[in-house]
Amino acid sequence: MTTRLLIRLGETWPTPSAAPWVLLGADGQAQSEGESEPRHWPAADECVVILGGAQCLWLETALPKAARRDTGRLLAYALEDRLLSDPDSQHLTISHRRPADDGDGLRLGVLVLGRDRLRQVLAQLAAIGRAPIHLYSELQCAPAGAQQWHISVSGPSAILRTGPEDASAVDTVVLGALLEQQLAAARAANNLPDSLLLHLEPGCPAPDLSTLHDSEVKLATAPAYRWWQGVSVASDLLHGEFAVAGGTAARLARYRLPLVVASLALGVWLLANVGEAWWLRHQLNDLQARMVRVYSSNFPNSPALAPLAQMRQQLDLERNRHGRLASNDALALMAVVAEVLGPEAAGQIQSVRFADGLLDLGLASGLAEKAASAKAQLAGRDLLAEIRNEGGLVHLLVRPEISP
Repeated sequence: MTTRLLIRLGETWPTPSAAPWVLLGADGQAQSEGESEPRHWPAADECVVILGGAQCLWLETALPKAARRDTGRLLAYALEDRLLSDPDSQHLTISHRRPADDGDGLRLGVLVLGRDRLRQVLAQLAAIGRAPIHLYSELQCAPAGAQQWHISVSGPSAILRTGPEDASAVDTVVLGALLEQQLAAARAANNLPDSLLLHLEPGCPAPDLSTLHDSEVKLATAPAYRWWQGVSVASDLLHGEFAVAGGTAARLARYRLPLVVASLALGVWLLANVGEAWWLRHQLNDLQARMVRVYSSNFPNSPALAPLAQMRQQLDLERNRHGRLASNDALALMAVVAEVLGPEAAGQIQSVRFADGLLDLGLASGLAEKAASAKAQLAGRDLLAEIRNEGGLVHLLVRPEISP
């Protein structure tokens, strides 16, 4: 059973050191939640961190078509004028990519996080034994939609998402002014949302949005804001130089026991099949040795090359000496063919020829399908069959596999 502890760290953590958390069970459902200092965080098999507020910046930029190995260099160059710090001091995570509207190049979504801030958070968490296996930005975890704008409020800060690939963090005291500005821009672009959905964290008071005067867009209360519910669609920030050492092994650790059991079951199955194949091979060898002994004892002056075929030949010779039909006689062959073709062949045989142990039956075209299926049945009776189309007839050629 694997439990997972999700922790939301604010912009100033570890000062103060208390942080909200939620403990998820193996079924992904919340078992408990709260806010406390690290020494009171519950024990868990895995730790996941969500960076809250404006610790990350989510931008979208255009890039020309280029090899993937050049993406990082081109991205830093494209974002240089939009960042307050040197791009080399920032940790960049691509959240999405899609073709540009004009079909020339790509549009990339990028999460920007200061390298120093990321190193500080990871070092502090490692020091208290809570090194995360994943790290996400709350900008991506907050609710979003295509037709509505979502406002998620937690304490003095809020996250505004105007679409599935856009989000910004803002203080609630300026939230109303920001919304007015954003709505004006959307109105100018003829792209107003259907409504504004307000998500409040449990126990959090609603922000003052009395400055909103847009009657076209209604403000509605939405389900409570659960900051940890959107991690499944967020981009992991732990990559590149910050990738979790042994991350793959850690994720596979939970499957170790089932994999061991499956491997043992597969091993037993393989041993059973190998043993069965060996036993069948042993039985076949015994049967072949017995046929050689029987043939050698009855025909001591003839080498046993193919005992079964040789005994059939001797049997046909003895039948001929006593005036009985051999397996390659015309009547014997016709009896077997008639049994295989069945009553459908009555009146459908147009010609019969027999020479040197080969029976040639000319059948009406209506028996073509039946003749094809009869070929396999005749093979099961040690007869070789061949089908030819000549002169408007279907010729079924039949002879024994071994002729004396």
